[in-house]
Amino acid sequence: MRKVMASGILLIWVWLGLSTPSKMAGNDWYAEYYANSSLAGAPALTRFEPALRFEWGGGSPDATIPVDNFSARFSHAEWFNAGTYRFSYRSDDGIRLWVGDTLVIDDWRDHGAAWNFVEHYIASGTHQVRVEYYERGGSATLEAAWEKVTTGAAWRADYFGNEALAGAPVLTRYDTAVDFDWGSGSPHPNAPVDGFSARWTRTLGFEAGTYRFYGSCDDGVRIFVDGNKIVDAWQKQSLPNTHSGDITLSAGQHTVVVEYFEEGGQASAHVWWDRLETFNRWEGRYYDNRELRGGPALIRNETEINFDWGEGAPATWMPSDNFSAVWTRSLDFKPGLYRFNVRADDGFRLWIDETDLRMNFWEPQDFVWRYQDWHYLSGVHTLKLEYFEAAGNARVQLWWDYAATIEAAQSSAPSPTYGFAAAAAPAAARPPATTGASGATPRTPVPSAPLPGPWQGEYFDGRDLSGTPLVTRSDTAIDFDWGRNAPATEVPADQFSVRWTGTFTFESGRYRFTTTTDDGVRLYVDDQLVINSWRPMRGTRYATVSLAAGQHTVRVEYFDATQAAKARVLWTRIGEAIPTTTPKP
Repeated sequence: MRKVMASGILLIWVWLGLSTPSKMAGNDWYAEYYANSSLAGAPALTRFEPALRFEWGGGSPDATIPVDNFSARFSHAEWFNAGTYRFSYRSDDGIRLWVGDTLVIDDWRDHGAAWNFVEHYIASGTHQVRVEYYERGGSATLEAAWEKVTTGAAWRADYFGNEALAGAPVLTRYDTAVDFDWGSGSPHPNAPVDGFSARWTRTLGFEAGTYRFYGSCDDGVRIFVDGNKIVDAWQKQSLPNTHSGDITLSAGQHTVVVEYFEEGGQASAHVWWDRLETFNRWEGRYYDNRELRGGPALIRNETEINFDWGEGAPATWMPSDNFSAVWTRSLDFKPGLYRFNVRADDGFRLWIDETDLRMNFWEPQDFVWRYQDWHYLSGVHTLKLEYFEAAGNARVQLWWDYAATIEAAQSSAPSPTYGFAAAAAPAAARPPATTGASGATPRTPVPSAPLPGPWQGEYFDGRDLSGTPLVTRSDTAIDFDWGRNAPATEVPADQFSVRWTGTFTFESGRYRFTTTTDDGVRLYVDDQLVINSWRPMRGTRYATVSLAAGQHTVRVEYFDATQAAKARVLWTRIGEAIPTTTPKP
């Protein structure tokens, strides 16, 4: 804590949860101070300053400078690695900041001191940084700093120890996304478990278009875009609920503010958005974190998946490391065999019809080429490619080879070089997406076989299936909706896990396994992991498996974190098994 006495007024400011940005070191600032508020004429004083961190209060920088109506200009050269930088500033009164010839901060007006920030992409190299400031009257303050955004933690979050966003925050930090389930807890030991509030602020870029913003919270939520209130549900409420509002945005950067309060009981906050547009090419959604989590930082149409961002980012307002993307497109495939190729730096997953995980390499890798076995397709199918970038270069490509006959496939060598995929035609345009409470686009329900059973169920205390089961029993089916209750009197209502095992007789064929859970789930067929979503979540997951006729063992593992608990598992036969004579590359 630092205290500054200014004109009989005690000024107190505190760093709570934020480390001081580190980019002030290096070389001193050349400072020019003017005896007027407009930087006019010759400076009354010049000198070097080690950092831009000044609390003049009711005074001035020097006896030669008046206490009111003065101005200053600071400049020095700085080396930047390529990437997105968060510029933080606090001034009383006006401030402007340039990097080279680009005006990054423009807050040239009379105002009190409060922290603000702007994010901006900077190309690699040495750039001249210039800061201009003026003081009108009263207290005088100037602070400016910057840091490279590398973690995807993009939302400035201020948490308050009351429901009204009043007073000074008890915690300030950066959050990856507005996507929280605190249960009966709180965001941080500094905040109470009940009766707290939060404000998240983010400036990010949008393609021109109409957007729908969603809030699903327990309790109240408000969403503002450029000061316009888009969602207003400032009330006591429990999940499930979803409130939405639409706004048309011009291309460029816009400021999103989310306000939230928790009265009592359970606490959760989920905010996301969609672009209301018919996508006739690849719908690309880009996220400023590695987990495809929260609201996308960018939504746009893409002609092809063939990107080489180098050490940069897909958009100037996104971090150059630790981001992710998902591309989706429905195509009308002419009958034949298809071999899908992906080359990526770093991880990716390729899906067909959001149910068939064809390739899964969700790991850091250095622009590695991967391809899968020939796959027969005919008619309309949906391709989905998920991707994340860890660090260094960011590159990803998707293409495919086509063979009309088995003979043609057998004579077709693998193609390690990208080629524009033109063997399929676009399907009919899809309508704008609608979303569920988790922010994930709902998948089309699939027909399902009757739930099989019996299962041996083992119920554990804790989320990791460890120790001795509290209960072991035979369950007729995995079809449970416990709500906020426990599965049995011996089992806790939260933080429990279950392992179900069953052996069943299958006809030869391809089977689609479906899980619907709240929260994590893993599904194994003959000890092969086919569904893996071991994290707090709500939703449905699919996997397609080819099985030979006979008995196969299915194992389902599940855990509940907090609040509602649900688990449902089923499967259906969707076609003949892939012939063993299908050619492989």
